[in-house]
Amino acid sequence: MISAVSTLLVVHDLKVSKKFYIDILGLELVSVHDNCVQLKIGEHEVAIFEGDNTAVGYRHGYESNSTLVLTVNNLDEKIIYLKKQDVEFVHQTPNENQWGRYAAFKDPSGIVHEIFELKV
Repeated sequence: MISAVSTLLVVHDLKVSKKFYIDILGLELVSVHDNCVQLKIGEHEVAIFEGDNTAVGYRHGYESNSTLVLTVNNLDEKIIYLKKQDVEFVHQTPNENQWGRYAAFKDPSGIVHEIFELKV
């Protein structure tokens, strides 16, 4: 039986990514090690390790890859906030599906994630 799910991200610069995920996205710091930072968002843990390269480019939503989907209360406000932090967006305007609205963005290593607002 699986008792929990966590995510592992390999980033280009551990120090820059730690700042991004904590200060800009608001994840909670769990622990810092020489080669890894452990974070938490709700009950979901995210471990960040440093690698040699930036993320491989791909067509988000069309080619296989993994994405953190971060649920927010107000998508439009979060987009404005992230753009003020110079976060690069894949979607220039929010997209919509049967569950809600979302916008994809890149972290400092080029890893694509989404912010998502549930339909009411």
